[in-house]
Amino acid sequence: MAKAIKAAEAMAPTRPHPGVESGAKNMALGPVAALMDRTKDTVRKVMSKD
Repeated sequence: MAKAIKAAEAMAPTRPHPGVESGAKNMALGPVAALMDRTKDTVRKVMSKD
């Protein structure tokens, strides 16, 4: 069960996205939003170190 939770957390967006409240939209756009969020988080982290 812990592996399933970690997998779901890895695919979940890190911040809320308005308009993606329905289950179907969340399944379709969730992984894309998660990728964008994690990329943005990484870029901000790298940029703030300088």
